[in-house]
Amino acid sequence: MAETVTKTTAELRALLTKGQTAEQKALAKAGRLCARDRMGLIFDEGTFVEIGAYIGRKRTELDKETDDSFEPVITGYGAVNGTLVYAFSQDFSRLHGALGEMHAKKIVNIIAMAAKANAPIIGVFDSAGAKILEGVDALAGYGSIMCALEDADVPKIAVVAGICGGSTAVMAEMFDVVIGAKKTGKLYAALSGKTEDAISVDPSLIDIVCEDDKAATFKARDLIKYFAGAVEIADDINRVLDIEGILANDKYDIHDIIAQTFDAGSFTELCGENAKSMVTGLATIGGNPVVVIANNPSYKDGFLCTGAAKKAIFALETAYTAELPVVTLVDGNGIGDSKSFEEKGFARILARLASTYAQRNASYMNLPTVTVTLGASYGTAYTVMGSKALTGGIALALDRARISAMSPDSAVAFLDEVKNESKHKETAKAWSDRFASPLEAAKSGHIDDIIDSAELRQRIGAALAMLL
Repeated sequence: MAETVTKTTAELRALLTKGQTAEQKALAKAGRLCARDRMGLIFDEGTFVEIGAYIGRKRTELDKETDDSFEPVITGYGAVNGTLVYAFSQDFSRLHGALGEMHAKKIVNIIAMAAKANAPIIGVFDSAGAKILEGVDALAGYGSIMCALEDADVPKIAVVAGICGGSTAVMAEMFDVVIGAKKTGKLYAALSGKTEDAISVDPSLIDIVCEDDKAATFKARDLIKYFAGAVEIADDINRVLDIEGILANDKYDIHDIIAQTFDAGSFTELCGENAKSMVTGLATIGGNPVVVIANNPSYKDGFLCTGAAKKAIFALETAYTAELPVVTLVDGNGIGDSKSFEEKGFARILARLASTYAQRNASYMNLPTVTVTLGASYGTAYTVMGSKALTGGIALALDRARISAMSPDSAVAFLDEVKNESKHKETAKAWSDRFASPLEAAKSGHIDDIIDSAELRQRIGAALAMLL
């Protein structure tokens, strides 16, 4: 068994601040950063304060006499553009980032500090797994981190910078926003074989995909602006929109509407490669950060399917954690009627969507919600996509909107009003004008106002200013 070597405080501090090791240099050539370098990228220069630097791991019979005992994870706090932020980063250059009891203790502690300060936390994952010689102690460490994450009601941003498998992958997915490094990130729950065989980050499991470790870490820093309160902008909240030409195409891309409606360049899309009939993301309007949820008519007519509903739910949950307003833009031809959706428990997923929206109206939450019907909103989709009855927020509609229990085509067919198929389209339009106009919904108080598309931005901004 190796003899334990006791080091002085000065010697330990020198170890903490020593230059790049050979392993760190090798990782750097592969485009991977060490934990301390990531902290330098995340925080404003000179503001990072390390916490628990001297917390040591339990030594085993495999330790070499020259080994220091620092955990392969760095934790601490600092400023990001003046905003207090907490962070931890696993360090693959030391013991391959292996997680043990003390490693977990450091992470749990920094999460608890973030929760107490009500400040965002950034977690960078880069670990080959648990310290197998610690056995159940290491496994319990994962559980303690998961529990701390669930208890911490603050914005949480994860960066999958390197290997992130098994329990580490579960922890990463407990964060509100997950950023993946395309070149170096590997996220998986289970894998038979070597970690080198793991595929790169799967877009369906990642909210934002960046090119490499450095870009992903920078992106985490950039996202803090959405969780730091109102920001200064140069964009006029009363800017008049020119979007009628876009809306004239029934299969328009909602991204074009979002780009014009919210502050210029402020929209960051989440899960962009998944369930494209729904678009979700973070943006600012009048400098106020918001979560955006929108049907996308350019993809499958904006239908609400299982994947789209889940995507909206995840966005709403992020809004709750960060206490952000939600702006919902509705324009979809109802809910999907595929048998495969039903087999996936479609009704239960829609119930969860409705419940998650309704929570915003609860007395303990009462968070601002603005829903704008841009075009079609029929049946169940109307109800669960942020309707006034669910959220208690402000509900607006463009004068081109169509709101009814079912689509005009389906209604005419259901009522069997047309015996001559050649007149079906004409009759459906007449039915739509009479029974599906936003005026009918406004008469019943379900729509607060009917607005012109040119004033979409200013009316959303005004509603948020009032609610906030």
